[in-house]
Amino acid sequence: MRERHFVLAALVLVASACLDAGPSQPNPALSPLAGVYLNEAVDVIETNSIMRHEIDWAAYREVVLLEAERAGAESPAETHPMIVAALERLGDNHSFFRAAQGGAGTSPTFGVGQTRSGSTPGDGPRARLLEPGIAYLDVPAFAGGGTDADVLSSSYHRLIRDIDEASPSCRWVVDLRGNAGGNMWPMLAGVGPILGEGSVGSFLYPDTERSGWFYEGGQAGFDDLVIARADEPYALSSPQPWVAVLTDELTASAGEAIAIAFRSRDRARSFGAPTWGVSTANAAFPLSDGSVIFLTVATMVDRAGTVYGGVLEPDVPVSTGGKTGEPGTDATLSAALEWLSGQVCS
Repeated sequence: MRERHFVLAALVLVASACLDAGPSQPNPALSPLAGVYLNEAVDVIETNSIMRHEIDWAAYREVVLLEAERAGAESPAETHPMIVAALERLGDNHSFFRAAQGGAGTSPTFGVGQTRSGSTPGDGPRARLLEPGIAYLDVPAFAGGGTDADVLSSSYHRLIRDIDEASPSCRWVVDLRGNAGGNMWPMLAGVGPILGEGSVGSFLYPDTERSGWFYEGGQAGFDDLVIARADEPYALSSPQPWVAVLTDELTASAGEAIAIAFRSRDRARSFGAPTWGVSTANAAFPLSDGSVIFLTVATMVDRAGTVYGGVLEPDVPVSTGGKTGEPGTDATLSAALEWLSGQVCS
């Protein structure tokens, strides 16, 4: 991994040399307004990026400013393409930029990731009984926050309660296939009754500091900060159930965080295909024009201390077929059901 980081730093230097080696001609001027704004953005990236100890930042900044100068950027908006390119140059594969939609940004928010291609963040969770004692919960992507996040958390608890009260279930399938990310916290609060209470993972920063994730009484967050909560939290009739976690190549970012929360948990096993591979955390940093840099700042860690940052390999690989949600046509679900059926409830 460190070898890759050094290569990225070298590429920044090469890019700088290439810019300097262009045709000999006067460069359009970079306006003071655009320059101040672009330096503001680079300051945010340099101070907070997960790559902050790995990159030659003087060379990095020079490349970004030269690109804007060559383009003759006169306003903050005209530097946005340079910020996008600067984030891509980091090589963390997770940072991204969102231009202002009106109104200025406020304070940084944490734990919000980018939804990947193929996700359906508008779809809500679904639950059903597969057979007596075995229930299924589908956990799709979700990119909202605030009140909407709490509403989502509450909807998970209602679904779980309805299933459990109709037919007490000590074995669950948690399906994260197609969950391409967004906001991990309402998902974590939502699956909490199945996951169980306590410390369920953490973020690891480049300076080795950690922030622990938790689920407790319908609430989820990190350190001492509650970010999402269910209004009427539910507790399963069979605490600490057996859980089969399903993943595929579209399980990404926040979806990977939920998979990691089940890693190293007693009575949990994962099935399916390797995940997308962005098991890192983004923080949102508003800029002065209301645009936001979503910057990768930390790596995900499971409750046992295993550090991720890339692809999550399932415990039981299943390479055939896609997600249908029906055991007869869904090989991954069938494999999960076979394992769950052999587990004895206490």
